[in-house]
Amino acid sequence: NFDGGYCGVSTIEENKLNVCYLASYDSFKRFKDIENYRKQVLYKNKFLRDIFEHSRMIFETPLTISQICFDSKEPVFKHIIMIGDTAGLIHPLCGNGMAMAIHSSKIAAELITEFSRNKSISRVHLEREYTRQWKKIFSGRLFAGRLLSAGFNHTGIRKLALGTLTKFPALLTKTIQMTHGKPLPIPQ
Repeated sequence: NFDGGYCGVSTIEENKLNVCYLASYDSFKRFKDIENYRKQVLYKNKFLRDIFEHSRMIFETPLTISQICFDSKEPVFKHIIMIGDTAGLIHPLCGNGMAMAIHSSKIAAELITEFSRNKSISRVHLEREYTRQWKKIFSGRLFAGRLLSAGFNHTGIRKLALGTLTKFPALLTKTIQMTHGKPLPIPQ
């Protein structure tokens, strides 16, 4: 973590690192560019500094996006079933966004298959059932991710939370379970 944001580092294929960090606009706006921001802000975290100083960029320039919003959205909008990020941008603290997209696709596919086979099921029922299942599986973990993110944006709360999680590893495990959900059941 760093003031104004946090960073995730994952090992990917060919032992390469994928480094992604989210920074608030307020923490970034006084710096002229990403390189300056990284050196002035991220380097205050000795672990991030070590990673950046001992790594080589694969791309000529960092890949960036801005103005992202993790607010909740409705799982069905104007009779359109929202799958994956369309139902609410999946916060990085909530784990694997691709897995969530696949899981919501599975829910939609099963309900649409049932709807197409059973003409007594209405579109309204399909939409309500998708919304119910989607909220049961995803809304709690997305809320937990937004809550954690808000806490990490405040220095005092962040330090207290990280200190507590370091002293009590079982709480870290529980926090990860809250944000990452359960594995997708595979039919036999």
